[in-house]
Amino acid sequence: MAFHPLSALRRGIGALWRTLDATRRVVLNLIFLAILIFLIAGFFGGAKPILPKTALVLDLKGELVEQGAGSVRDTVVANLRGDTRRMVQLRDVLNVLDAAAKDPAISSVVLLLDEMDGAGLTMLHDVGAAIDKVKAAGKPVIAWGNSYDQKQYLLATHASEVYLHPMGMVSIKGFGRYRNYYRDALDKVGVTVNLM
Repeated sequence: MAFHPLSALRRGIGALWRTLDATRRVVLNLIFLAILIFLIAGFFGGAKPILPKTALVLDLKGELVEQGAGSVRDTVVANLRGDTRRMVQLRDVLNVLDAAAKDPAISSVVLLLDEMDGAGLTMLHDVGAAIDKVKAAGKPVIAWGNSYDQKQYLLATHASEVYLHPMGMVSIKGFGRYRNYYRDALDKVGVTVNLM
């Protein structure tokens, strides 16, 4: 058996390759096991229990809607572009307030209404009724804000206590209708209005 330098080189490269391959397999298997353990711990870990006498902070950010506008795809694309339209679904707010009324660990509810953009009148009455249920369960509801517009103040009136920043304001305009009267414009154009 003669010594061939190419066969020794081939054996050396083969041993190096097998070492690299074994190292790659070990590292990737360890990464896979770490991810698997992380997923199992996250799945079976459960939520932290709520401590007694916890206050639920309900921060309504965005417009109160019955159903989100657009599809999930449209929402994801808008979020990626940075055109986020903040919305809070009515059923989520009602479910949270209902759960707060029934949960013995929650002692009070704090409403933060500064960033609530708007809502329909019937939705506001539904949320107000849910706030009244929380109060009927013997839990104080506290509304806090830097300022209140008409819709925010309607929700705040259902609270047990209403707090306003010392430099804040309450802007209540009420319901109104402005009738546009275009008599001068119609005369200039030459239109005659006939009322029947």
